[in-house]
Amino acid sequence: MELKIDGVSAALTYENGILVVGSTRGDGLWGENITHNVKTIADIPSRLKKISGQEWPALLDVRGEIYMELKDFEALNQEKKKRGEVLFANPRNAVSGSVKLLDARITAQRRLKYFVHSLGVVQGKYKYKTHFEFLESAKRYGFRVDPHRRICRSLSEVVHFYEEYAPKRSTIPYEVDGVVVKVNSLMEHEELGVTLKSPRWAVAYKFPAKQATTVVKDILVQVGRTGVLTPVAELEPVECAGVTISRSTLHNFDEIQRLGIKKGDRVLLQ
Repeated sequence: MELKIDGVSAALTYENGILVVGSTRGDGLWGENITHNVKTIADIPSRLKKISGQEWPALLDVRGEIYMELKDFEALNQEKKKRGEVLFANPRNAVSGSVKLLDARITAQRRLKYFVHSLGVVQGKYKYKTHFEFLESAKRYGFRVDPHRRICRSLSEVVHFYEEYAPKRSTIPYEVDGVVVKVNSLMEHEELGVTLKSPRWAVAYKFPAKQATTVVKDILVQVGRTGVLTPVAELEPVECAGVTISRSTLHNFDEIQRLGIKKGDRVLLQ
């Protein structure tokens, strides 16, 4: 069991202990080369640490999540506000924008962090038998691994892990939106295989969505590029999941009629 960190997935490829490529997940087949930017992230070693009595793998490909701690996200938005720039909506958007910048010097200032969460490929003498064993080895190589993880031996233990962390998510210094249940045996990973978008040996369970209530100040009509008219609710600004929301599309006029929504109504945002 692991927490599902709300960041940007990135794969790192090492040849004989040296980082050669960093890339985004993309569509599962093609991703973006972000090597120049991942090299600025302190959590990502450019050279793996030596493990006693063990050669570096000829090829090691690890998967993980680039993320930003909430305090660093707030500080970044404060800096942007002082400069009169558009603020990032949430930490994930801030990370996504940061790893794709052409100027790696700006990325270096964004205080990005990285957790390894999965093994992609390993070539060489050393083979891992379990996912948990790989994570312990990744720590010895110099990677950071999320400490909130546990081996569960029954479905009731899986449920307990979820129920333990759902109410604690606000105490964790970075955004998490659920838990991930993974088969521990790497041999079974190979048997189960992967789809284009996700592995069959891992399942994510999201935490309940965050909610907030506010008041509809006005209902406006927005004219799209093709002339489509879209009703938009102007709201009393309210904070929800780290974002201040002041407008919301109402989809169409039939939906307004179905909900019976009017100015002055109190509404629930999710």
